Amino acid sequence: MPSQSTRFSQAPRWVRPLHTYSSMLMLVIMLFFTFTGLTLNNRHWLPEPEPEWEAELSLPETLAGSGLWREDPLLAASQVWLWMREEQQLAGGEVRFDWSEDEGLLLIDIKRPGGYSLVEVLPEEGEVWLASRHYGWMAVLNDLHMGRYSGPGWRWFIDASALVMLLFTLTGLWLVLPMRRRRGRMLTLSGLGTALMAGIYVWMLF
Repeated sequence: MPSQSTRFSQAPRWVRPLHTYSSMLMLVIMLFFTFTGLTLNNRHWLPEPEPEWEAELSLPETLAGSGLWREDPLLAASQVWLWMREEQQLAGGEVRFDWSEDEGLLLIDIKRPGGYSLVEVLPEEGEVWLASRHYGWMAVLNDLHMGRYSGPGWRWFIDASALVMLLFTLTGLWLVLPMRRRRGRMLTLSGLGTALMAGIYVWMLF
């Protein structure tokens, strides 16, 4: 009859392939989050951002004279936004509309990874003012790392990636435990990393 330690070392046959396939699945993703973790912690590495770009446009008469500005201004604002996307090829992200009935002014605030756009619309005058800025590709990667202005789909991807990374880490630990000769050294290294992290945090507090 096999001993308990033998049964433990032979039982989880699915752990090794699960660890291997999850590591391959997360290979580039882990490199991405590792690299952007460095750039987030060293923001001085980022290049100088491009200057803000501004433009004055004319609102089409079909939008400027629309009765929706009195009936449903938010619907009119969404139509202006669709026109802006087609006219100026503005990238989306998190879009917020702010309509001031007293001033007859529509503000469209667009925030996206690595940049922003601000649109001011005066429907009665048919005038549109656009300001846009892009901070560079490293800023885009940093915002994607944080899930900033990237939409629910990307935030779901971050959560799913974190779960697979957790699976990869725990299956790696499971593979280490049956190794009698190496288990002590590996667990000592794990404890050393934990102590180092906790020690630096405590040192920062005092």
